[in-house]
Amino acid sequence: MTSRGGDQRRDEPAQRAAAFVEASGDRLERVAAWALIGARPVSEAVASLESTQRSDGAYGGFDASPGRLAPTLRTLGVLDDLGALRQPTVERACAYLARTQADDGSWQTEGGASEEDTLFTTGMVAGHLAKTRWVRPDTLAAAGDYLAARWSPDRLRIDGWPAIAAFAHFFANAAHDLADEALQWCGRELERGYRAHRFDAVRTARVFAYCDAGALPGTRIALAELVPGILADQAQDGGWLEPGVASVCTRVARTLDALVTLARVDRDPKR
Repeated sequence: MTSRGGDQRRDEPAQRAAAFVEASGDRLERVAAWALIGARPVSEAVASLESTQRSDGAYGGFDASPGRLAPTLRTLGVLDDLGALRQPTVERACAYLARTQADDGSWQTEGGASEEDTLFTTGMVAGHLAKTRWVRPDTLAAAGDYLAARWSPDRLRIDGWPAIAAFAHFFANAAHDLADEALQWCGRELERGYRAHRFDAVRTARVFAYCDAGALPGTRIALAELVPGILADQAQDGGWLEPGVASVCTRVARTLDALVTLARVDRDPKR
């Protein structure tokens, strides 16, 4: 990440992480990793992602995910991580996602998904959309109604990290009457999970990244304070999570989460 003016102490771990993703990830993940560390231009990554966009605005072609919502959400997430949500390709994706929103305001990646999975998917989709210039107000309003109807502090404790991430992502980026209260609770439960070692430094920092913030209301920790723990958790092969303890797919995803944080801290060291 030194090509972006990053800290030398983070450059070598980031290079090792990108090499791990190159060896173990799919095409989407490889594109994201090299762009995150500045080894390839973001414009090249955007062009690669756009090349998989279908005529209806959905993305696909990187993996064998069934349907179109899952690969579209993955690709939109990468564009968000790269700071590329203002690219024209995103306008077509926004139109697709608006058309596939359910009547209750939610999104489901597959039929028969649990309420917990649907809540997470909805928070992720709507949070990304809220950062774009093309989302329709009624799309966000419907998503907000769905999430608000299922909001409770107890849900954060019971469902854990996915619920915290989903609610924080949406309420940090979309205007809603519940936003202040929800973010305070999300911040408190995120810190509680981190202090109790239920969430590692990477997962904790990931929520900050979703919120595009260096800290959250209700927390006494900042994004930059998590970096030493993130670096200490890197495995010998350059990935995160130990081999054999987690699947390769999970390890690649966690490694990209770590790279997102390192890239954000390098762009804004005050975080």
